[in-house]
Amino acid sequence: RGLRDRLRPMKPLLCTYRSSAPPDRTWAVASDFGNAAGRIPAITKVELLTPGPVGSGTRFREWRGSQVVDMEIAAWSPPRSYSLRGYAVGTEFTSEIRCVPDGSGTRLEMEIHVRPKTFGAKLLSPLISLMSKVMVKSCAKVLGDIAAAAERGKATASQDAKRSAE
Repeated sequence: RGLRDRLRPMKPLLCTYRSSAPPDRTWAVASDFGNAAGRIPAITKVELLTPGPVGSGTRFREWRGSQVVDMEIAAWSPPRSYSLRGYAVGTEFTSEIRCVPDGSGTRLEMEIHVRPKTFGAKLLSPLISLMSKVMVKSCAKVLGDIAAAAERGKATASQDAKRSAE
């Protein structure tokens, strides 16, 4: 294979996870970025960078151990899906999270597109492709953590505030 073949964009990664929680509760947990660190062990901290309500254009910084990634909500379609766009180690990525009704529960889906942007990232893209199974496993773990929080009925901070005000 030539260099051009090896530098083609990666195929999208798709992860799915079935939750017994209803879609609206699953969406509330999946879209509550401010409280993600308390629900998803892989995320150690989240800092919202954009004031106001969460939606398209909202930016936040996410820590996973020592790795820090700035992300932006590129698309916002409550209560069913949103897309995040981020940039790390010379690579742009988009990640779409979908909450699909599935009987009385929800099928969580995460679709990730990775696009190397720098020369170094392009040279390493075959290695990223080889790591796709590890990446899918990691994504499935995140979806499982979201599902578990939704199944426990954990309300979001904004829902807690609404209940307190009533």
